[in-house]
Amino acid sequence: LIIPRDLKTQIQNMKIATASSLLLINASSARIFGSNSDTIDQDRTLQDVACFATKNLKFTVQDGECSADELLEGIQAKIDNMNKCTHDAETEIDLLTGGDGEGLLDDVTAKCEEIFAAKIENQRYLKGATSWSIKERHIEEYFDGGTNMNEERQYTDEDGVDQWVLQDDFSKIDSFYENAALADLIEYPNDMKNFEDCEIRAAYCCWIQDRQAGDNNGNCATPYDENCVDADPGDNTDLCYVDMAESAASSHIAGGFAIFPDDEEGDIHCHGFAWDSDDEALDARYKGNNLFYVSMYDHFYQRGYVRGVPGAPMCGCAEQMPVVSRADCTEMDISENFRYVYDHLTQRFNVADKGVDIAFNACQGANDNNNDLEAYYERLVDEGRAEPDELGILQEKLVGDCGPAIEDFVATKL
Repeated sequence: LIIPRDLKTQIQNMKIATASSLLLINASSARIFGSNSDTIDQDRTLQDVACFATKNLKFTVQDGECSADELLEGIQAKIDNMNKCTHDAETEIDLLTGGDGEGLLDDVTAKCEEIFAAKIENQRYLKGATSWSIKERHIEEYFDGGTNMNEERQYTDEDGVDQWVLQDDFSKIDSFYENAALADLIEYPNDMKNFEDCEIRAAYCCWIQDRQAGDNNGNCATPYDENCVDADPGDNTDLCYVDMAESAASSHIAGGFAIFPDDEEGDIHCHGFAWDSDDEALDARYKGNNLFYVSMYDHFYQRGYVRGVPGAPMCGCAEQMPVVSRADCTEMDISENFRYVYDHLTQRFNVADKGVDIAFNACQGANDNNNDLEAYYERLVDEGRAEPDELGILQEKLVGDCGPAIEDFVATKL
């Protein structure tokens, strides 16, 4: 059979046109599927290739936290520094894993949880700041305003030797601050009566004496036997009243109250902290560090402030504490550091804890009202980290003006 040349040419052109049409149809409708046959993205084509398919993908996250979100931010930063990578971080991990990006993120979340579980298992304990020979009960008594930490003061014996020198006797607090508070996790004593029921997640201390001279805080001065017998801390608040029923376990009194009108209580110093309603938030996880810093390091070791208001704990949940006009406040700047390294063989990231850096600073409160516990809590509310009604409960303890608060309280007792 002889086919005319012009007809043969027409048939060949038809084949090419048909093949081209099929190729266009396939390319336009192509979708990438992972090992679990889930569609990655309807808009991606078979030409998509992972930017790090043949490259190392590793980075360190500083001033952050261990999480899947931090991982994605780190990958995106690496992509942004590449010239020819145009897709986002989520697309990249889908392409790297053949569509199992969600599984990769879940694996990172699990590894981060394991890292923090290990931190908890190896966390530092408050009694390590004083002596391992003491019992937890002694730490609790300290927070109630007892033990030799609160009850002793420096004096010179008959041989001319200084005794009960705070900086010498409790130098371990300083090393604990450097080695634990700034760079490790300190246990928060949830099972201690002073701190086990912090429903609004705020705590503070109130001190009524100063036992250390020469630190520019309080009026304790040398010679100790003359000028530090009953010295006062730096005054930063007014004491309104104490309802002893709210802290019966600490005061060892089932009921009763004491009222202090017209600032007649003398000098008193109160200082506290608060934390996020999310248990996974950094300030919630590291709240034990803030408790140590506020109570033992900054005010006891650095300033020599001791003893609490009679009928109340020296330090405790806000619900147990005396009603005062205000309190100073410390917040933490926490920077956790983690190393992420992608393993092409397992299609998963290895995650390594590279340590934490903690700085203690005066709270930045709402409306530029800084170093104020109530204003800081208002900021937590503004940021969705606490509820307005919780702020209201705290404001029943930090009342601003003692006069109306005392009148309202007395009215309930008549």
